[in-house]
Amino acid sequence: MRLLKLSLILAFFYTPMAWADYKPATTDERSIETTNVNADGSSVSIYESLTRIETQAAVEDDGHIDIPYNGKTETVQIIEAYTLQADGKKIKVPQSSIRNTGGGSGNKFSETKHKVLIYPDVKVGSRLYLKYRDEERSPLYTGHFISGQFFSPHFVYKDTQINLITNNKLPIQIDTKGMQGGLIKATKTHKHYRYTFKQDQVLPPEDSQNAYSDFAPYFMASSFKDHVELGRAYQAGLKNKTNVTPELQALADDLTVGLTGEKAQVEALYQWVSKNIRYMAIYLSKGGVVPHSAQSIYKNRFGDCKDHVVLLETLLKAKGIKSSTALINSRDAYKLPNLAVQTPFNHVINYIPSLDLYLDSTAQFAPFGALPIGVMDKPVVLTALNRLGHTPAMQAKDNRMVSKVDMLINEDGSMQGTSHTYATGAVGIDYRIEGAGNLDYDDNDLVKSRLAPANETGTGKITTTDPFDLSVPFEEKATFTVDPAANFPGPGAMTIPVGIANGEIARLGRYKMNANLNFPYACYANIMEDRYSLTYPNTTKITRIPADVNYQNNSISYQASYKLTGNKLEVFRRYQSDNPSHVCGAEKVAEKLSFFKVLQRDLKGQVFYE
Repeated sequence: MRLLKLSLILAFFYTPMAWADYKPATTDERSIETTNVNADGSSVSIYESLTRIETQAAVEDDGHIDIPYNGKTETVQIIEAYTLQADGKKIKVPQSSIRNTGGGSGNKFSETKHKVLIYPDVKVGSRLYLKYRDEERSPLYTGHFISGQFFSPHFVYKDTQINLITNNKLPIQIDTKGMQGGLIKATKTHKHYRYTFKQDQVLPPEDSQNAYSDFAPYFMASSFKDHVELGRAYQAGLKNKTNVTPELQALADDLTVGLTGEKAQVEALYQWVSKNIRYMAIYLSKGGVVPHSAQSIYKNRFGDCKDHVVLLETLLKAKGIKSSTALINSRDAYKLPNLAVQTPFNHVINYIPSLDLYLDSTAQFAPFGALPIGVMDKPVVLTALNRLGHTPAMQAKDNRMVSKVDMLINEDGSMQGTSHTYATGAVGIDYRIEGAGNLDYDDNDLVKSRLAPANETGTGKITTTDPFDLSVPFEEKATFTVDPAANFPGPGAMTIPVGIANGEIARLGRYKMNANLNFPYACYANIMEDRYSLTYPNTTKITRIPADVNYQNNSISYQASYKLTGNKLEVFRRYQSDNPSHVCGAEKVAEKLSFFKVLQRDLKGQVFYE
């Protein structure tokens, strides 16, 4: 769980350097897709591809092809598949190497099937050929056709062709970026389109970069007029799913007894759904966009995001409080495409218009009023309100991590201390996730993981409030003993030790941002504060302490102060980022690199003693 927290906190500040001498693992030498769309939105597609294996790693990772499909509504038929060697030799994929799998795993169960082809004798330079037919008998949204493809900037595309044949009875809009082509033929009954795409220049991936749908070349086709109409189609699938049964009415009344204010009632219902409905995805037939009924969800006590939304909406309805489903992306997409396709929607949450409040009850560790970072500053489709919306962006004042550390330095340089840390907002949610993940770990292992980045060793004990209790702030307290990090008695010098507090500011100084970014990336707003109190031995004389720092550059501010009273040194560090949007680009790089120099210099500041 530590990695989850590390990725979130560091994303506030940096994007690691891109890979040196980047080489794509595969090359898309030829790709031809031909789709014939019927008047009812059903379709038949023929896919043909020729992929070249470029690296040894790709032999292992890409020597097979996985074709996912809905076993209830689709049929996939392999027409031809073989390995083509550099000398022209073809080795057919035997029937025994075409596997059919499906049914889901973990906490997901679905009718999604996988046809997996394992290619024979794959080596660097081999080409993998595949041609197959995909018949979609029942579209995701009844009576509609949607298709979206986004081309990765990290791969070579030599010859990509998309052919689309549409029935005139089903008007379809097409939008492309970076492609050539258009309408090539029109008859009384059909329209024929052809688009091509080539990409010879590639760029390496960058950590924290946004989803391809935010910036990459694409092909999109949709029979929906706009995203609002797609929202109405989703809303149609909720018919009879939010019926208030006597049992659900009784539950809503019981949970809100004595609560007269609307906000208090919403909070009580949200807390119950968040705590009592286990996340479990069951996608049967059109389960990807159609939830189960609120009554069945309540009875079974499990469901996916759509089911959480339906049950909470129904309980709210029982109290006369209106709400709407909000279609949203929960990962790294921050834009809606020009046309209404399924991308980038992969999640749903609740919206309460009277409170202008978004709630995500699948976020088990999100207190009422707080959202996980993945659904903040995102465009949404409010399906019951026939309009678009936007979730709030992070505000620095609401997303804080504060640590207070008191340390006593012994005459041999060893240290004993205590620490107290708390976090709020999206940072606090992530902090709870880490705390829950650490419950089963031994204290010594946790202490080692905290001390290791600073090259420190020692022992300690960490205690926290219950991460699952959302009614109280989540806090962590620790006691620890750290082995000598500097030579005592002096003369000598030492940087400010971190101990086993989270030390997020110190962590920022260990990662430098790449100066040459090509893609938009995620950036946030937050505050980090660290207070250290270090008491040195009476036999030690402090001769010099680090200089104070007061830095301000557009969205980043940083202050550090050092005050010595006798043999007690008080250290205060405060970092604040005020990005108004979660999306940053190259214009922010110089600003962050400038701050990094200041931060790193401060963190390397030493206390001299004798």
